[in-house]
Amino acid sequence: MTGMEPHYPEAPWHTHGRAIFQPFLVRAESLRLPEGFVPRLVGGRAIGLLGIVEYVAPSPLTYRELVWMPCFVRARRAASGYFVEKMYVDSEASLRGGRELWALPKQIARFEWGEREVRVETEDGARLVLDVALRGPAVRAPNDVATVQDAGDALVRFRGSGRAKVRSAHLRVREARGLEAWSGWGGATRVRGAGAALVDFAITMHPPKRVAT
Repeated sequence: MTGMEPHYPEAPWHTHGRAIFQPFLVRAESLRLPEGFVPRLVGGRAIGLLGIVEYVAPSPLTYRELVWMPCFVRARRAASGYFVEKMYVDSEASLRGGRELWALPKQIARFEWGEREVRVETEDGARLVLDVALRGPAVRAPNDVATVQDAGDALVRFRGSGRAKVRSAHLRVREARGLEAWSGWGGATRVRGAGAALVDFAITMHPPKRVAT
């Protein structure tokens, strides 16, 4: 890396912050996946996740993130996890690290994060206005997530694990434009009452696992 390139730490990343994830029912026919990626379906639909995340100190990088994962997949009979279709961050270092370590398709976006509303404008022309609300008491619970991406010569699996204070949450897309190309978004419907907020998480992003194909 040259001095002009954004620096990112090697994995693992020990991160802290807050997040909200909202499940969506995704139509199978709206999915466009890499060759050999098979979605997990129930009744012709997958469970997708739309999430917003804010990483704060003492995380190795501090930034905000929007992610759309349209389905859980089994990839070429070798790995499984959520497939990340879109991921936006407001940090060049996070963008570079996400792409180079975990093959995550990160792009740059601008965030305005308020108490009840989050606005996101992305470099590829998408714009979202999200209504957010937290409900009920917080319960400390373990958290674990895995994704799998196609890196051409290999599959790359990301895994994050840790603990968080979890509350019921509401995340609704009030306005959206420029999302037509998102795999799985067309016709997706929000699962009411199923959103979850991680109001104080400590999660380790483990080193990538590469599986040759």
